Amino acid sequence: MMTNDPITHEEQATLDPPGTIAVVGAGPLGIEAALYGRYLGYKVTLFEAVAVGHSLAGQTDDPIPMMPDRCASPLARAALSAQAGGEMPTASPMLIGEWMNQIWLPLTQSDLLRGRLRCPLRVTAIELAELESDPDEQVDDDETGEPVPPDFRLTFDDGQSEDFEAVILATGHPGGDGDVAGIDCRFPVPADYLFLIGGSQPGQPAGCSGEESFWSGLKQIVSVYASLGGRMDLDLYRPARG
Repeated sequence: MMTNDPITHEEQATLDPPGTIAVVGAGPLGIEAALYGRYLGYKVTLFEAVAVGHSLAGQTDDPIPMMPDRCASPLARAALSAQAGGEMPTASPMLIGEWMNQIWLPLTQSDLLRGRLRCPLRVTAIELAELESDPDEQVDDDETGEPVPPDFRLTFDDGQSEDFEAVILATGHPGGDGDVAGIDCRFPVPADYLFLIGGSQPGQPAGCSGEESFWSGLKQIVSVYASLGGRMDLDLYRPARG
């Protein structure tokens, strides 16, 4: 049974910017994960099968499941403020539809994420990509001398595929036998550089399970990037000391 914790936490499994990262799922946590990676200088691509915030489409007139001033991270607010020329809208979203239109959709069009959303495009499978080298030779990292791990090959519903050095799954899907987060996973897990964040709670929509779940997901994002950076802590959400 998969948990909502990152699937990997090997200290040596690091990835320096501008390494390539695929984030699967353009709900609130997926967008936050992509934004966080872009702040750190990674080459991030965000994949969404249907539409941004699709799991929330049927609740646009419902109240957001948290206090309005807690509905986006400090990084998200900074990105929106920069896009608006330093000014944030005075009104805070009260309904889920407003939450999508004021926060998440604009973030996908912000300078850091513009052109990095691939939607609609469903990831149907993940497998390990074979390294292009002599099969009798081991490929080592030039700096550490450690074996270079294979990339992840994502296959899409259009039949195309693309390789990434790390994958963050934020689909909100619990997964099951033979899949991870609702995607056919063709190698054993846990695996280095493969992470699972978020997930819905019983009776609550995926990606929108209340303030506690949302902020817990943000902590998972911090943990993912701290792991990739080989650091105990890499919290960009924490206010800077004066």
